[in-house]
Amino acid sequence: MQKKVQLILVAVFLCVSAKFNAQDDLSLQAILIDSVLTKNANAIVRSEDVVISINSINSVTVKTKRVVTVLNKYGDRHADSYEPYDPETKIKKAEAIVYDALGQEIKKFKRKDFSDRSMYDGFSLIGDNRFIYFEHTPINYPYTMVYESEVETKSSAFIEPWFPIANYNLSVEKASYTVVNPKKIPLRTKEKTFKGYPIEIKRGDQEISYVLSKVPALRKEYKSPSFTELVPNGKVTLGNFSLVNVEGTANDWKTMGKWQYNNLVSGRDKLPESVISKVSELVADADSNKEKAKRIYEYVQNKTRYISVQLGIGGWMPMQAEDVDRLGYGDCKALTNYTKALLESQNIPSYYTIVYGDSDKRDIDADFASMQGNHVILNIPDEEEDIWLECTSQTAPFNFIGDFTDDRNVLVVKPQGGEIRRTKKYTPEENTLYTTATISLQSDASIEAEVVSLSKGLQYDWRYLTKLKPIKDQKLHYKEYWDYINNLNILSLELEDDKNNIKYQEKVKVNATNYATKAGSRLLVIPNFFNRVSSKMTKYEDRKTPLVISRGYVDTDEYIINIPAGYLINKLPEEKVFETAFGIYNNSLEKIDESTLKYTRKLRINDGTYPKEKYEEYRQFMSKIRNADKSKIVLKQQ
Repeated sequence: MQKKVQLILVAVFLCVSAKFNAQDDLSLQAILIDSVLTKNANAIVRSEDVVISINSINSVTVKTKRVVTVLNKYGDRHADSYEPYDPETKIKKAEAIVYDALGQEIKKFKRKDFSDRSMYDGFSLIGDNRFIYFEHTPINYPYTMVYESEVETKSSAFIEPWFPIANYNLSVEKASYTVVNPKKIPLRTKEKTFKGYPIEIKRGDQEISYVLSKVPALRKEYKSPSFTELVPNGKVTLGNFSLVNVEGTANDWKTMGKWQYNNLVSGRDKLPESVISKVSELVADADSNKEKAKRIYEYVQNKTRYISVQLGIGGWMPMQAEDVDRLGYGDCKALTNYTKALLESQNIPSYYTIVYGDSDKRDIDADFASMQGNHVILNIPDEEEDIWLECTSQTAPFNFIGDFTDDRNVLVVKPQGGEIRRTKKYTPEENTLYTTATISLQSDASIEAEVVSLSKGLQYDWRYLTKLKPIKDQKLHYKEYWDYINNLNILSLELEDDKNNIKYQEKVKVNATNYATKAGSRLLVIPNFFNRVSSKMTKYEDRKTPLVISRGYVDTDEYIINIPAGYLINKLPEEKVFETAFGIYNNSLEKIDESTLKYTRKLRINDGTYPKEKYEEYRQFMSKIRNADKSKIVLKQQ
């Protein structure tokens, strides 16, 4: 595809190059881009210059000029630009010009041509965060967009970080980032993943700058580290700062946490006496603080719902607890603070906790105190272990956070200051799926089966929400889950969510025609009916990134297989056992009697980060499992 694009560009260039005159900007001609940068790229950042001027702790100006050449439709996302703003932010300039492959102007966007809309996300009730944007609908590729903006904000708690490589399949010809600090306000910086990249760093008395040059596009590799761990990024924060006119000073997590507690959390936990009395009655006969906390958590789940409220400092400060109680809704900050207030009314200490919420794990940077995170959960100290509560969920069990906030550094905000803690890590032995089945194989190659699965830990998290879907969607879920079984029909479903013990049980009755393969007087049967590794893993000639298995698990399967009358069991295969650093797999077939087989399978996958050289070994391990899972046995007709 890249060669085809380049050939088209050469042809176009040769046809019209004679029309160019001295004023044409050759740097905007896509034909001149180095082929090293077009390889694997959907777009190329030709240049990006970001200049951040710290005028005072109440005034920061950001000037941006970005030139991006887009090669195909997948690169369009890097051309349409936007600027967020709120009452504390003023957009002084925003304009863009689009050029064709030969550097000729197609369209110009002035500030008045930008659309303006709320950042309402479908979950927000109210908010004063807005953004302006423009959309260019390309007719031909490649094209180049030149975008310039100037924005001033009164809040200096967040200094825009430097992420010169924004995504996979995006090359960078040149990107620079400069922080100008004429008032010499104390600031701290942190550079991450600079090693191995062509980056020039300059530090002066009033200025710091980074320049990156000629970086080819990165390709996404299967089970690689998160993108932010692979690319260079620079962070800057001020020792003295302002957040929506609330000034602060922080140089470490203790002082940062104390400032957040004093200015964002403290004093927002008042509750009506009637509510306190109701909660006291609710927990009166509970025999431990943990049981009291569980009842209060379930009370919050039944009483409230999640909805975002983002107004000024309210984007960082939770609603008053009494307002949440009266209205019955709130965002993550509000619902966490409300739960915290209810617990404190019963003398149960708990702490507002800031986290990066995502199924891809991301830590609060323990070595760089600053405003971080995108979500809030609740921490309750317990004698045995910390209790973590996801207060926005109306369905999650007590003391279960799932893969949205598991196993990562978080900031626990306490009156005496901030503290970096780590949320619960679910071990492979906790993330279990135990499946039993009774299968009746018919002489016409069809099957009837009853399958019972019991999941715990993160396997519970990955399955239990199916119960909340309409029955039509539940049946579709199982057809997709067992998509390798043709003509599958879901006869009945019984789904049981045991939140007290955090177990999820699924009883599914199915049938399917032509499951087995007829070959004359024989039936060829795959005995692993309901839990196969079926997808192939990509093979890399030169893998670039480490192998990351983010979460381990254990699957155990036991099936009773009733063979049809008139058929004999042929010689059974030997037990298969594969063991590596990544886990262990075994399956076996046992003859119970002349008409019954027992199939047993166990797979354990170990989480961890492994050198890139180990990827091929892992791929071969999973390939062996895939082949073993689809291996057949032969039944002979008498």
